[in-house]
Amino acid sequence: MSEQQKHTFEERVRFVAKYYQENIFDAEQAWRRFAEKRNLRHFPRWIWQAAAVVLLALGGFAYFMIETQRPDWVAVATGVGELKEVLLPDSSTVSLAGGTELKYDARSFGGSERRVKLSGKAFFQVKHLEEKPFRVEIRESDVTVLGTSFLVRELPQELNVEVLTGRVRFKTDEGLSVIVEAGQAANYVEGATAIQVDDGADVNALSWKTHELIFQRATLPKVVRDVENCYGVSIQGADEMPDSLRLTATFQDLPLEEVLSVINQTLDTRLHVIE
Repeated sequence: MSEQQKHTFEERVRFVAKYYQENIFDAEQAWRRFAEKRNLRHFPRWIWQAAAVVLLALGGFAYFMIETQRPDWVAVATGVGELKEVLLPDSSTVSLAGGTELKYDARSFGGSERRVKLSGKAFFQVKHLEEKPFRVEIRESDVTVLGTSFLVRELPQELNVEVLTGRVRFKTDEGLSVIVEAGQAANYVEGATAIQVDDGADVNALSWKTHELIFQRATLPKVVRDVENCYGVSIQGADEMPDSLRLTATFQDLPLEEVLSVINQTLDTRLHVIE
């Protein structure tokens, strides 16, 4: 309260104290004077009391409607290197990679549609409900599920969708839209005029979930990128190596140190994790 407001309040209190007399106020008489001044004498007071009750009820109803329509956000997040399985109200499942956040409105989810918001990387296995579309909002794009299982990845300047089964519609806020079938991958770079769709989804796209890496004559940059994706680390030592290096190997649920040791011995490299 400002100094001016305090001064005004004190003046009013002093005025009331000056003229107040105990047991003088008559509520009935006050109502009659109020009604006479406003030409309301022909309305019984009970009507106004009833109107007040109705207004109070309407106010309560309005408050109730506002509260019931207000989003009730459920948010699930993972730390770096942490994996988490999320069961949605419709029995769909979401596997969250490290550094990912998933949000949905518990009040509206499962109504006319099923909508979630994603920041990061996640693998979705969606329960098919044709009358209730499943949508994933990721940055300035929207993925509508027309099938069952797919991977969504949010990168600094691009978005990637890979479909394992069924199909999805990938749409950007710029109006670009494509249908991605099973075994295909769609990639959108911010500012591009088209969404690129390729056959043959990356076999290691889910390595962070399956803990399995498969390489068939893979280039060293591809090997490093997949190992980083699988273990959630940054690796140095590949920049000065020749482009001719190729790796054929399978790693299943092995410690990162063993994987790097095999790669270094096989390709005569010196890859190491950035601390």
